Amino acid sequence: MSNSVLLTGGFGNIGGRLAAHLSNSKDIELRLGSRSIRPIPQWAPLATTTQLDLLDVSSIESAVSGIDTIIHLAALNDIECASDPILAHEVNVVGTRSLVDCATRAGVNRFIYLSTAQVYGYPLEGRIDESHPTMPAHTYAATHLAAEKVVAESHESDQIIGLRIRSANGFGAPMDPQVKIWQILVNDLCRQAVEKRHLTLKTYGDQERNFLPLTDVLNAIVHLMRLEKNRVGPGLFNLGADKSHSIWEMANRIAGRAEQILGFRPPITRPQKTDESRPIRLDYRSDKIKNTGLTINALFDNEIDGLLMFCKREFGQ
Repeated sequence: MSNSVLLTGGFGNIGGRLAAHLSNSKDIELRLGSRSIRPIPQWAPLATTTQLDLLDVSSIESAVSGIDTIIHLAALNDIECASDPILAHEVNVVGTRSLVDCATRAGVNRFIYLSTAQVYGYPLEGRIDESHPTMPAHTYAATHLAAEKVVAESHESDQIIGLRIRSANGFGAPMDPQVKIWQILVNDLCRQAVEKRHLTLKTYGDQERNFLPLTDVLNAIVHLMRLEKNRVGPGLFNLGADKSHSIWEMANRIAGRAEQILGFRPPITRPQKTDESRPIRLDYRSDKIKNTGLTINALFDNEIDGLLMFCKREFGQ
């Protein structure tokens, strides 16, 4: 039996990778939603495309028709949210509500929403599981938390199976170099390695973050697509690697992989340590989703190598 899947943000960073991944599944009929009319991408040749504007209910109604599962990735990124908080609320929160409402009316069975670990606050510190208080510190996190609540309300009222993933710092190569993902740390450093042959950190780098290869993010989404309803519970899951790493550790790891992939080890520059600098330790817990049967492989070197090769191909001289 086929499963018709609508993927919003299907041309974005995670969306493109997920579209390529799902297009290999014979039991999935994949529909990619995009704000503008776009041709079928070469990385998902069996998919169909549909116009889906989160600010236009009529386009949402058309996009969700005949769909079994929605994977909702479309949202303004952190930079866009900071520059226009009003639009961020309209797209990330009101748009999600419109999508959920149209989905429930259309009889969609399952709704998977990709949120962010940043809903817990900034900086992330100490042991954090799903019971940890939420304290979003900026518009990007606040709008994701508000959108989560929309999905949770429909899940709790049994209108739809509503799943929310609070993802850690995902990284990896996109399908399209034009995707707006080069501001995140690992992607930025890999591009620096290719373009500048030098890595420059914005901070001293002793604060820990939970980094996660995009491959694991994709695997988690597919896992939740297929997870039995009786194992879903409240539908809220943290997603991260078993171990967090400091920014300095990650920069050195990238430099080491660059030596293998690019043939040179880029030097690393960072600001001097100040009195305000302090190590920040993070224990981001993903026990709940692992207890449903998901394996988080966290193959950092594989993802970094792929990202470096992508940057070399797209941005190398």
